[in-house]
Amino acid sequence: MINNTFLPVKIVLANDGSNHANAAINLLTHIDWPPKSTTHLLTVIPSQKGKVAQSVEDQPDRLTVAARADWPEAQARLHKIARILRTNGHLTQTEVHHGSPAPVILQQIKQLSPDMVVMGAKGLGHRATKIGSITRRIVHQANASVLIARPGEFVRPLKVLLAVDGSPLARRAVEFLSRLALPQWANITIVSVAEPVKSSLTEARLVEAYHPRDNQSSFLPEMTAIHEAYATDVMHYLQHRGVQSHIAISAGDPVNEILSIAVYKQSDLIVIGAHSQPHSNPLHLGSVARHVVEDTLCSVLVVR
Repeated sequence: MINNTFLPVKIVLANDGSNHANAAINLLTHIDWPPKSTTHLLTVIPSQKGKVAQSVEDQPDRLTVAARADWPEAQARLHKIARILRTNGHLTQTEVHHGSPAPVILQQIKQLSPDMVVMGAKGLGHRATKIGSITRRIVHQANASVLIARPGEFVRPLKVLLAVDGSPLARRAVEFLSRLALPQWANITIVSVAEPVKSSLTEARLVEAYHPRDNQSSFLPEMTAIHEAYATDVMHYLQHRGVQSHIAISAGDPVNEILSIAVYKQSDLIVIGAHSQPHSNPLHLGSVARHVVEDTLCSVLVVR
Protein backbone atom coordinates (compact mmCIF):
# COMPACT_ATOMS: atom_id res chain seq x y z
CA MET A 1 0.00 0.00 0.00
CA ILE A 2 1.13 3.55 -0.77
CA ASN A 3 1.87 6.06 1.99
CA ASN A 4 0.24 9.37 0.98
CA THR A 5 -0.15 10.45 4.61
CA PHE A 6 0.78 14.13 4.22
CA LEU A 7 -0.62 14.93 0.79
CA PRO A 8 -3.37 17.59 0.85
CA VAL A 9 -6.86 16.57 -0.20
CA LYS A 10 -8.89 18.41 -2.84
CA ILE A 11 -12.61 18.43 -1.99
CA VAL A 12 -15.71 19.58 -3.87
CA LEU A 13 -18.54 20.35 -1.43
CA ALA A 14 -21.96 20.70 -3.08
CA ASN A 15 -24.41 22.57 -0.86
CA ASP A 16 -28.09 23.38 -1.37
CA GLY A 17 -28.89 24.60 2.14
CA SER A 18 -30.73 21.41 3.18
CA ASN A 19 -30.34 19.68 6.55
CA HIS A 20 -28.34 16.90 4.91
CA ALA A 21 -26.06 19.43 3.20
CA ASN A 22 -25.49 21.10 6.57
CA ALA A 23 -24.66 17.68 8.02
CA ALA A 24 -21.91 17.42 5.41
CA ILE A 25 -20.36 20.65 6.72
CA ASN A 26 -20.61 19.40 10.29
CA LEU A 27 -18.98 16.10 9.36
CA LEU A 28 -16.13 17.84 7.50
CA THR A 29 -15.30 19.90 10.60
CA HIS A 30 -15.00 16.72 12.70
CA ILE A 31 -12.33 15.24 10.43
CA ASP A 32 -8.69 16.35 10.52
CA TRP A 33 -7.52 17.03 6.97
CA PRO A 34 -3.90 17.31 5.84
CA PRO A 35 -2.43 20.84 5.74
CA LYS A 36 -3.27 22.88 2.62
CA SER A 37 -6.34 20.76 1.82
CA THR A 38 -8.70 22.76 -0.40
CA THR A 39 -12.49 22.74 -0.42
CA HIS A 40 -14.30 24.07 -3.49
CA LEU A 41 -17.75 25.15 -2.30
CA LEU A 42 -20.40 24.84 -4.97
CA THR A 43 -24.09 25.63 -5.13
CA VAL A 44 -26.35 25.41 -8.16
CA ILE A 45 -29.40 27.61 -8.58
CA PRO A 46 -31.77 25.29 -10.49
CA SER A 47 -32.94 26.48 -13.89
CA GLN A 48 -36.58 26.06 -14.86
CA LYS A 49 -35.99 23.52 -17.63
CA GLY A 50 -32.51 22.35 -16.66
CA LYS A 51 -31.02 23.46 -20.00
CA VAL A 52 -28.81 26.31 -18.86
CA ALA A 53 -25.50 25.63 -17.11
CA GLN A 54 -23.42 28.69 -16.40
CA SER A 55 -21.45 30.42 -13.67
CA VAL A 56 -23.43 33.16 -11.96
CA GLU A 57 -20.26 35.18 -11.43
CA ASP A 58 -19.44 35.09 -15.16
CA GLN A 59 -22.83 35.95 -16.65
CA PRO A 60 -25.23 37.41 -14.05
CA ASP A 61 -27.03 39.43 -16.72
CA ARG A 62 -28.25 36.22 -18.42
CA LEU A 63 -30.00 34.86 -15.34
CA THR A 64 -33.75 34.68 -14.96
CA VAL A 65 -35.40 37.08 -12.51
CA ALA A 66 -35.93 34.23 -10.04
CA ALA A 67 -32.30 33.11 -10.28
CA ARG A 68 -31.07 36.68 -9.78
CA ALA A 69 -33.13 36.87 -6.60
CA ASP A 70 -31.56 33.64 -5.30
CA TRP A 71 -27.99 34.63 -6.16
CA PRO A 72 -27.20 36.87 -3.10
CA GLU A 73 -28.59 34.26 -0.70
CA ALA A 74 -26.56 31.50 -2.35
CA GLN A 75 -23.38 33.58 -2.22
CA ALA A 76 -23.94 34.51 1.42
CA ARG A 77 -24.52 30.86 2.34
CA LEU A 78 -21.29 29.74 0.68
CA HIS A 79 -19.28 32.56 2.26
CA LYS A 80 -20.60 31.58 5.70
CA ILE A 81 -19.62 27.94 5.09
CA ALA A 82 -16.20 29.05 3.85
CA ARG A 83 -15.57 30.94 7.09
CA ILE A 84 -16.44 27.84 9.12
CA LEU A 85 -14.13 25.63 7.07
CA ARG A 86 -11.26 28.15 7.11
CA THR A 87 -11.49 28.15 10.90
CA ASN A 88 -10.86 24.41 10.67
CA GLY A 89 -7.79 24.84 8.45
CA HIS A 90 -9.30 24.49 4.97
CA LEU A 91 -8.34 26.60 2.01
CA THR A 92 -11.63 27.50 0.29
CA GLN A 93 -13.04 28.68 -3.02
CA THR A 94 -16.71 29.41 -3.72
CA GLU A 95 -18.74 29.11 -6.92
CA VAL A 96 -22.41 29.77 -7.63
CA HIS A 97 -23.81 28.22 -10.80
CA HIS A 98 -27.17 28.22 -12.57
CA GLY A 99 -28.55 25.18 -14.36
CA SER A 100 -29.52 21.58 -13.78
CA PRO A 101 -27.73 20.59 -10.52
CA ALA A 102 -26.45 17.09 -11.32
CA PRO A 103 -24.89 17.93 -14.74
CA VAL A 104 -23.35 21.12 -13.36
CA ILE A 105 -21.84 19.29 -10.37
CA LEU A 106 -20.49 16.52 -12.63
CA GLN A 107 -19.04 19.13 -14.99
CA GLN A 108 -17.23 20.82 -12.08
CA ILE A 109 -15.94 17.46 -10.84
CA LYS A 110 -14.52 16.76 -14.28
CA GLN A 111 -12.94 20.20 -14.44
CA LEU A 112 -11.48 20.25 -10.91
CA SER A 113 -10.46 16.55 -10.61
CA PRO A 114 -11.00 16.42 -6.83
CA ASP A 115 -10.00 13.57 -4.55
CA MET A 116 -13.44 13.61 -3.00
CA VAL A 117 -16.93 15.02 -3.51
CA VAL A 118 -18.98 15.78 -0.39
CA MET A 119 -22.74 16.25 -0.38
CA GLY A 120 -25.84 15.51 1.66
CA ALA A 121 -27.73 12.27 1.10
CA LYS A 122 -30.72 14.23 -0.15
CA GLY A 123 -31.74 17.78 -0.83
CA LEU A 124 -34.65 20.05 -0.06
CA GLY A 125 -37.21 18.16 -2.17
CA HIS A 126 -36.60 14.54 -1.12
CA ARG A 127 -37.91 14.25 2.42
CA ALA A 128 -39.55 10.86 1.92
CA THR A 129 -36.59 9.17 0.22
CA LYS A 130 -33.40 7.69 1.65
CA ILE A 131 -31.20 9.29 -0.99
CA GLY A 132 -32.00 12.05 -3.45
CA SER A 133 -31.83 11.73 -7.23
CA ILE A 134 -28.96 14.23 -7.55
CA THR A 135 -26.84 12.48 -4.93
CA ARG A 136 -27.60 9.10 -6.49
CA ARG A 137 -26.46 10.34 -9.89
CA ILE A 138 -23.25 11.84 -8.49
CA VAL A 139 -22.26 8.71 -6.57
CA HIS A 140 -22.84 6.60 -9.71
CA GLN A 141 -21.10 8.92 -12.19
CA ALA A 142 -18.46 11.00 -10.39
CA ASN A 143 -14.86 10.24 -11.24
CA ALA A 144 -13.89 10.71 -7.58
CA SER A 145 -14.57 9.31 -4.15
CA VAL A 146 -17.91 10.51 -2.75
CA LEU A 147 -18.77 11.26 0.88
CA ILE A 148 -22.53 11.15 1.43
CA ALA A 149 -23.52 12.81 4.68
CA ARG A 150 -26.54 12.20 6.85
CA PRO A 151 -27.49 14.21 9.96
CA GLY A 152 -26.03 12.92 13.20
CA GLU A 153 -24.70 13.95 16.60
CA PHE A 154 -21.03 13.91 15.60
CA VAL A 155 -18.69 13.70 18.59
CA ARG A 156 -14.97 13.04 18.26
CA PRO A 157 -13.61 10.48 17.99
CA LEU A 158 -15.99 9.53 15.20
CA LYS A 159 -16.95 5.87 15.04
CA VAL A 160 -15.75 4.72 11.61
CA LEU A 161 -16.58 1.36 10.05
CA LEU A 162 -14.01 0.40 7.40
CA ALA A 163 -15.37 -2.37 5.13
CA VAL A 164 -12.62 -4.44 3.46
CA ASP A 165 -12.71 -7.49 1.20
CA GLY A 166 -9.25 -7.70 -0.35
CA SER A 167 -10.23 -5.91 -3.57
CA PRO A 168 -8.08 -3.12 -5.07
CA LEU A 169 -10.66 -0.47 -4.17
CA ALA A 170 -10.87 -1.77 -0.59
CA ARG A 171 -7.12 -1.23 -0.39
CA ARG A 172 -7.63 2.25 -1.85
CA ALA A 173 -10.16 2.91 0.92
CA VAL A 174 -7.58 1.94 3.55
CA GLU A 175 -4.96 4.16 1.91
CA PHE A 176 -7.35 7.10 1.62
CA LEU A 177 -8.30 6.83 5.28
CA SER A 178 -4.65 6.61 6.32
CA ARG A 179 -3.97 9.99 4.67
CA LEU A 180 -5.87 11.68 7.47
CA ALA A 181 -4.84 12.39 11.08
CA LEU A 182 -6.78 9.39 12.31
CA PRO A 183 -5.76 9.07 15.99
CA GLN A 184 -7.24 12.48 16.73
CA TRP A 185 -10.68 12.02 15.21
CA ALA A 186 -11.47 8.37 14.43
CA ASN A 187 -12.19 5.16 16.28
CA ILE A 188 -11.95 2.53 13.53
CA THR A 189 -13.57 -0.88 13.29
CA ILE A 190 -12.35 -2.99 10.36
CA VAL A 191 -15.15 -5.26 9.13
CA SER A 192 -14.75 -8.10 6.65
CA VAL A 193 -17.59 -10.43 5.69
CA ALA A 194 -17.15 -14.01 4.51
CA GLU A 195 -19.94 -15.18 2.22
CA PRO A 196 -21.20 -18.78 2.64
CA VAL A 197 -20.46 -19.57 -1.01
CA LYS A 198 -17.26 -18.30 -2.59
CA SER A 199 -18.37 -16.90 -5.89
CA SER A 200 -16.28 -13.78 -6.39
CA LEU A 201 -12.91 -13.31 -8.02
CA THR A 202 -11.89 -11.16 -5.05
CA GLU A 203 -12.47 -13.99 -2.60
CA ALA A 204 -10.72 -16.43 -4.91
CA ARG A 205 -7.65 -14.18 -4.78
CA LEU A 206 -7.88 -13.98 -1.00
CA VAL A 207 -7.91 -17.77 -0.82
CA GLU A 208 -4.85 -17.87 -3.06
CA ALA A 209 -3.00 -15.30 -0.95
CA TYR A 210 -3.85 -16.52 2.52
CA HIS A 211 -4.72 -20.19 2.15
CA PRO A 212 -2.92 -21.66 -0.89
CA ARG A 213 -3.85 -25.25 -1.59
CA ASP A 214 -4.63 -27.50 -4.52
CA ASN A 215 -8.35 -27.59 -3.84
CA GLN A 216 -9.58 -23.97 -4.01
CA SER A 217 -13.25 -24.78 -3.30
CA SER A 218 -13.53 -23.09 0.10
CA PHE A 219 -16.04 -23.62 2.84
CA LEU A 220 -17.21 -21.02 5.35
CA PRO A 221 -14.77 -21.58 8.27
CA GLU A 222 -11.89 -21.41 5.82
CA MET A 223 -13.15 -18.18 4.25
CA THR A 224 -13.73 -16.65 7.69
CA ALA A 225 -10.10 -17.34 8.62
CA ILE A 226 -8.93 -15.82 5.34
CA HIS A 227 -10.98 -12.66 5.86
CA GLU A 228 -9.64 -12.40 9.41
CA ALA A 229 -6.06 -12.69 8.12
CA TYR A 230 -6.64 -9.92 5.59
CA ALA A 231 -8.34 -7.67 8.16
CA THR A 232 -5.37 -8.25 10.48
CA ASP A 233 -3.03 -7.07 7.71
CA VAL A 234 -5.10 -3.90 7.42
CA MET A 235 -4.98 -3.41 11.19
CA HIS A 236 -1.17 -3.72 11.15
CA TYR A 237 -0.97 -1.26 8.25
CA LEU A 238 -2.93 1.30 10.29
CA GLN A 239 -0.91 0.52 13.43
CA HIS A 240 2.29 1.45 11.59
CA ARG A 241 0.71 4.88 11.09
CA GLY A 242 -0.12 5.25 14.77
CA VAL A 243 -3.77 4.24 14.42
CA GLN A 244 -5.36 1.70 16.74
CA SER A 245 -8.28 -0.23 15.27
CA HIS A 246 -10.51 -3.19 16.03
CA ILE A 247 -11.58 -6.10 13.83
CA ALA A 248 -15.10 -7.44 13.33
CA ILE A 249 -15.31 -10.60 11.21
CA SER A 250 -18.72 -11.79 10.13
CA ALA A 251 -20.27 -14.37 7.83
CA GLY A 252 -23.33 -13.97 5.64
CA ASP A 253 -24.64 -11.43 3.17
CA PRO A 254 -22.13 -8.52 3.03
CA VAL A 255 -24.77 -5.79 2.84
CA ASN A 256 -26.81 -7.10 5.77
CA GLU A 257 -23.72 -7.73 7.89
CA ILE A 258 -22.16 -4.32 7.23
CA LEU A 259 -25.44 -2.53 7.97
CA SER A 260 -26.04 -4.60 11.13
CA ILE A 261 -22.55 -3.97 12.48
CA ALA A 262 -22.88 -0.25 11.69
CA VAL A 263 -26.08 -0.11 13.76
CA TYR A 264 -24.56 -2.17 16.59
CA LYS A 265 -21.44 0.03 16.70
CA GLN A 266 -23.53 3.21 16.28
CA SER A 267 -21.20 4.16 13.46
CA ASP A 268 -20.94 7.76 12.27
CA LEU A 269 -19.29 6.84 8.98
CA ILE A 270 -18.90 3.76 6.77
CA VAL A 271 -15.89 3.70 4.43
CA ILE A 272 -16.20 1.27 1.52
CA GLY A 273 -14.69 0.69 -1.94
CA ALA A 274 -16.96 1.43 -4.90
CA HIS A 275 -16.83 -2.18 -6.13
CA SER A 276 -15.04 -5.45 -5.44
CA GLN A 277 -15.33 -7.13 -8.83
CA PRO A 278 -13.25 -6.10 -11.88
CA HIS A 279 -15.40 -4.00 -14.20
CA SER A 280 -14.92 -2.36 -17.59
CA ASN A 281 -16.43 0.88 -16.26
CA PRO A 282 -14.06 2.45 -13.69
CA LEU A 283 -16.98 4.45 -12.26
CA HIS A 284 -19.05 1.31 -11.64
CA LEU A 285 -20.80 1.16 -8.26
CA GLY A 286 -21.04 -2.44 -7.10
CA SER A 287 -24.14 -3.95 -5.55
CA VAL A 288 -22.72 -4.02 -2.00
CA ALA A 289 -21.64 -0.37 -2.06
CA ARG A 290 -24.90 0.65 -3.77
CA HIS A 291 -27.09 -1.01 -1.13
CA VAL A 292 -24.96 0.32 1.73
CA VAL A 293 -25.27 3.86 0.34
CA GLU A 294 -29.03 3.49 -0.10
CA ASP A 295 -29.93 1.72 3.14
CA THR A 296 -27.57 2.80 5.90
CA LEU A 297 -28.65 5.33 8.51
CA CYS A 298 -25.21 6.94 8.78
CA SER A 299 -22.83 8.77 6.45
CA VAL A 300 -20.88 6.81 3.82
CA LEU A 301 -17.57 7.41 2.04
CA VAL A 302 -17.43 5.53 -1.28
CA VAL A 303 -13.80 5.32 -2.41
CA ARG A 304 -12.74 5.15 -6.07
